[in-house]
Amino acid sequence: MSAIAVHDDNLSDTVLKAVIIYDDFDSATRATALLERVAMRADEAMKWDIKPWRFDVLKQPTLAALTVAVAANADLIVLALRQTHSTPAELLDWLIKWAEHRRIEDAAVLPLPSGEPQTPSASGDELKVFAEGYGLILLDSHTVGNDGNSAPFGHRWRRRKQSVAPGPVRAFTGRLPAPPHWGINE
Repeated sequence: MSAIAVHDDNLSDTVLKAVIIYDDFDSATRATALLERVAMRADEAMKWDIKPWRFDVLKQPTLAALTVAVAANADLIVLALRQTHSTPAELLDWLIKWAEHRRIEDAAVLPLPSGEPQTPSASGDELKVFAEGYGLILLDSHTVGNDGNSAPFGHRWRRRKQSVAPGPVRAFTGRLPAPPHWGINE
């Protein structure tokens, strides 16, 4: 799961960065396939640079801090997790740290349903409050085009990405925590 290429070489490529946080391989595969469909249906030269991370990584403070630093340039965070009634604390903490250190002003968060029938949940409300509080775009699978109509989404995102003038880049100022144990004998 890495960069996704598009078929048209005549146009200049737009590379969008996505982080997929998943809890099982099937969820990661579905999320990657969705992003591939968006790129292919955009009818423009668009690529995704995808970094998939298993949710368990966010439970380890050292690794969570490293992923925040790597995800600072992400245009999109995809939450490919099985439906939960509330957002796990580790995930919400990670999202807050990412939002505070992100370098992409118009970044978005996309919670993907697991394929089970969706009912309104506290998790959706928490993510909505989080996104509004940090000036993020909260997408849903219908907006992105999970129903097969992803071309409009791809066009809009590519135009928005091209119209954003590069500005000063904020450096990651957070300090990474020291690992609790350095060796197997400790």
